[in-house]
Amino acid sequence: MSNPIRRQLDLLMNAYGYNLYEGKNRARADDLIVRQAAAGALGTAVNSLRTLRTEYRRRFIPNPTRDNPEPPRARLDDLSEMTRLQEQMADLETRIRSMAVPVQDRAWEKFRKESQLLNDLLMKDYNLISPCKALEAQLRTISVESWNAETVGQVQTAIGQIDDAIRARQNLLQFTG
Repeated sequence: MSNPIRRQLDLLMNAYGYNLYEGKNRARADDLIVRQAAAGALGTAVNSLRTLRTEYRRRFIPNPTRDNPEPPRARLDDLSEMTRLQEQMADLETRIRSMAVPVQDRAWEKFRKESQLLNDLLMKDYNLISPCKALEAQLRTISVESWNAETVGQVQTAIGQIDDAIRARQNLLQFTG
């Protein structure tokens, strides 16, 4: 290995034990891409609900007048429900973006199969994308006129599925060390 250019290239590709082309490093990068896609779908869903809430307020919450100083209570309850759901989804988005990935550790490599763990994490992340994309699509199609208790239930179900997927991923990491 007397060629200095080849030596430099080898150091760039394998420095500190990291090889870009190694399967587990690709799995680590894919994990990040998949989580970013799920979080992006949730971010779009949050923005759709924010837009829906703004339109709902504009259409159904009239300005106070002397004859009618307070808006209808049912409309205010719907508005607060939208706000609560929006906050829950924003929280889930943050949790997804900040999920842990096991660090590359040569000492632990003997005891845990890191590439298998990363592939399992990737499968958990794929299970996370489906409800995020479904929620994004659902909130894009909802209009202020169609907002009702059934819609709220569907959104809450999707939020629950996303939360379950997050917990399943955390449990995988917790029990595999």
